[in-house]
Amino acid sequence: MAVLPQGASYEQFAEYVIDLHGSKTRLELAELWEWRQKLLGVRVDTGRGFRSQLPPDEQHLTREQRGTKAAQEAKAAGRNIERLPDKAYF
Repeated sequence: MAVLPQGASYEQFAEYVIDLHGSKTRLELAELWEWRQKLLGVRVDTGRGFRSQLPPDEQHLTREQRGTKAAQEAKAAGRNIERLPDKAYF
C-alpha cells in the first residue's frame, strides 16, 4: 500500500486507515485525524539558518571546532587565552 500524501483529505485518510487497520468508529477516525494533523505540523530545527550566517570556512564546523579555531586565531594574534573559573559558568 502506498503512503498517504501529506495533503490528503479527511475522506482519503479515512479510507486509507480502514484499508490498513480495518473498520474504526467515527470517534477513532477523528482522533487519528487530529493526531495526523499534529504530526504534520512538527518542524525540526537543524540550525541551517544560523550556519548560513557564518563565514564559509566555518559553516560545517561543530561548535567545539569553531571555539578551538577562534582560540588558535587569538593565540596566533598574540592574545592570552585563559579559562574562566568554574563559578563563572553557573
